[in-house]
Amino acid sequence: MNAIVMRGVAGEIRWSYHRAATLGTWTIDAGRLTATILQADPFALSQQPLTFVVVRPKGIVWRWGLREVQREGSSLQATLVPEEDY
Repeated sequence: MNAIVMRGVAGEIRWSYHRAATLGTWTIDAGRLTATILQADPFALSQQPLTFVVVRPKGIVWRWGLREVQREGSSLQATLVPEEDY
């Protein structure tokens, strides 16, 4: 089975309608999100449920549920929630 790696240059993490973090470059590999944090609200980022949101060309929005969010300085790692659990 081939592994799929996705990359982007902008995204955000939302807690309900609150912006928990604004992200720069990001990568999804093997169910893990790795990203650079540009701006973050530590309280909102510690809440659940969190959603990683990417706006694609033509306004198409991709969303993934997140858990196990870990922040170290300007780096963030999180586990994507399987769709059946989201």
